[in-house]
Amino acid sequence: MDDFATVPAEVARTLERHDRAALVLLDAFGLPFLERHADHPLVRRLEVTPLRSQFPSTTTAHLTTLHFDLPVAEHGLYEWNIYEPALDRVIVPLMFAFAGDAGPGGLSATGFDVRRLAPGPSVYRRLAERGIRADVFGPARIAGSPFTRIALDGATPRPFEDLAQGATGLAETLAAPDGPRLAHLYWDAIDTTGHLRGPSSDDFARACVRALDALHDAFFGPRAPRFGDAVLLLTADHGQVDVSRDRVDYLDELWPALADHLLPLHPAGSARDVFLHVRDGHADEVAANLARVLGDRAEVRLAADLFPAAGPRLRERLADVCVLPADGRMAWLRRAAGPEQHFLGHHGGLHPNETATYLAAAPLG
Repeated sequence: MDDFATVPAEVARTLERHDRAALVLLDAFGLPFLERHADHPLVRRLEVTPLRSQFPSTTTAHLTTLHFDLPVAEHGLYEWNIYEPALDRVIVPLMFAFAGDAGPGGLSATGFDVRRLAPGPSVYRRLAERGIRADVFGPARIAGSPFTRIALDGATPRPFEDLAQGATGLAETLAAPDGPRLAHLYWDAIDTTGHLRGPSSDDFARACVRALDALHDAFFGPRAPRFGDAVLLLTADHGQVDVSRDRVDYLDELWPALADHLLPLHPAGSARDVFLHVRDGHADEVAANLARVLGDRAEVRLAADLFPAAGPRLRERLADVCVLPADGRMAWLRRAAGPEQHFLGHHGGLHPNETATYLAAAPLG
């Protein structure tokens, strides 16, 4: 089975075979959740090709792959929290902030050049150089952020307030005689709802149905425009699993000596895949002792073993030891605890509900 890193190439092949394409990414709407809504009129139209997410099963890894057409092993932005060697700090690239900051944009005051996070020219810049226009629709609340600017370089940004508005704008733009050949839409509310309410909740199910309804109405409803030779593509970066703050293992409490082995950095990764930067020569000891105290509550691996094909951008950012909590569990450091440890749904690990995704297609002509 292919993984998500093949999606940009499939989009390119679609543009070779058809006049236009719309690509929609519903954050956290992985394959198990798509299958739960198999009777929805939009889903019934789709030809679904199962895919695996990349590891880690995170938004940062997959949006960077989508926008730069590079696998995570090459682009190096593997998780929400990652080490940035130019700052010698752990940062949150999508928020352009230091890890642990209360809000976005904290890196702006440092003079750090966001272009250091770009692994190369964006997909949209390369398309523009070939005379192919791309429009990208996304929530207005994240439009214009530093990382968004480099990721969407070469595209025309189209911010929207709610998904019904965004889906309608996507459809109308794609159908316009002078419209782009590629139109992309990103929606994050399913993921947010899962984090706050859990992927087994009624709220999560309703968020999924609202997204499917908005897309079906925009592309196949009675007011949908005529598209000509066009294809709708639907995908997800990852799924989620149910978690609880009652099932968090605080590593520095389970093994207090851990602090003596860590570098003075915020943990990288997330509570479903904790990446620890340790002192030189201490990785094996840290991994062995964490495996001992955690038992069947987590798998502990040397981080390099999880990325055997890591390129230079990933190697310079990658931590040393990775803790992968068991199904339904999270792990973190008590000294760095924050809102994430109160989530009811999360992702980043290797459970099938986190890693099973797809690329689905429906003709619009």
